[in-house]
Amino acid sequence: MAKGKEHMNLAFIGHVDHGKSTMVGHLLLQSGAIAEQQLSDGEN
Repeated sequence: MAKGKEHMNLAFIGHVDHGKSTMVGHLLLQSGAIAEQQLSDGEN
């Protein structure tokens, strides 16, 4: 990555119901970008 760049654009491509959102949620949780409570807030 370029020096001083603080973000990265990513695209997740896949078929319907193949876990794209789940994968992104786990990546955000494991990287510390969000707290575990924020993941459960989105569930119905």
